[in-house]
This record gives sequence, C-alpha cells and structure tokens, in this order.
Amino acid sequence: MRRLSIVGLCLLLLGLVGLLGIAPRLTDAHQHPSSGEAIATTEGKPFEGFTLHLDAKMHFPGDPAMIAHHYCKTVGGGMIECLIFDGEADDAHLVAAETIVSPEVYDGFDPAEQKLWHYHKTELPKVEATLPDLSPDEAATVVAAAEETYGKVYLLWDPSASDLPVGQPSVRIMQ
Repeated sequence: MRRLSIVGLCLLLLGLVGLLGIAPRLTDAHQHPSSGEAIATTEGKPFEGFTLHLDAKMHFPGDPAMIAHHYCKTVGGGMIECLIFDGEADDAHLVAAETIVSPEVYDGFDPAEQKLWHYHKTELPKVEATLPDLSPDEAATVVAAAEETYGKVYLLWDPSASDLPVGQPSVRIMQ
C-alpha cells in the first residue's frame, strides 16, 4: 500500500477542503414561511458545510442496493465527517455517519481498531460511489484525493429493514 508523505497528505487535505466548495452551499438566511422576512442565520453552526454529496451502495444490511446519501465536510483534526441519509428529500432520515482519516492516522490505530475501517481505494469501486452534484472532472479529482483515506461507518439504524429507528447501532464493516 502506497504511503503519502507529510507534504502529500497536506496537499490531499487542502485539495479536499477546496473541493468541498465546489458543491452548492446552504444559504445563510431563510425566508419565514408566513411573512417572507429573513430569519436568523445558521453561520458558524456545526451542521453547516456538509456540502460534498456522495452516493453509495452496500451500506444497509437489509438491502445492499439501497443508496446511502453522504453529505461530507472537513472538521477539526484533519478529519472528514459525513452525515448519511436514506434519501435526498427534506424529510430524509439520518441513519449513519462516517469518519474519514489519513493513512498516517490509520497507521496509529492498533490492529483491532484497524479492522473496523475500510480503505477507500478498494471500497469506492465496490459501492459504486458517485458524486451527483459534481462534473465528471470534479468528481474524478475528489475520488483521486479520497482513495488513500480510510473510513469508518457508524450505522444508527437500517432504514431498509424498518421505517423506525430500531435495532442496535453498529459499526458497518464493509465487505
């Protein structure tokens, strides 16, 4: 497995941060439904910035073909985090989260912890990952930057098995 130099890792992370700006951003002010007046902004809130949209299969044990809709952003400590929904509608359910780390962070984990993570270079093709909001060239750049990273998916509940959040949360081991 190829290892990135510190400079290469920094360039990779800077590239991912820059690429997050490609996808459409949420607006800071919203219209009040009855008056049309702008209501409070959400600037500076932790839920802001999840704008990189990735779709992938094989995340839900009850239906491996069901699409998991990831919305990702960079966060402190050089990590990337994704909120995973069961759809794209305004009322889609938050069903999972993914944390993404560099090879250097992954290498610092003990072997038992490493077994809970998946290598994106081998996983992205398996799950038929797409970036529907990006042009093919932009998507290829993001995929190339993400290939050397590792991810860990925390499944809150399986929406393919139930319409309600039942069952035990788990770390989804990608096969």
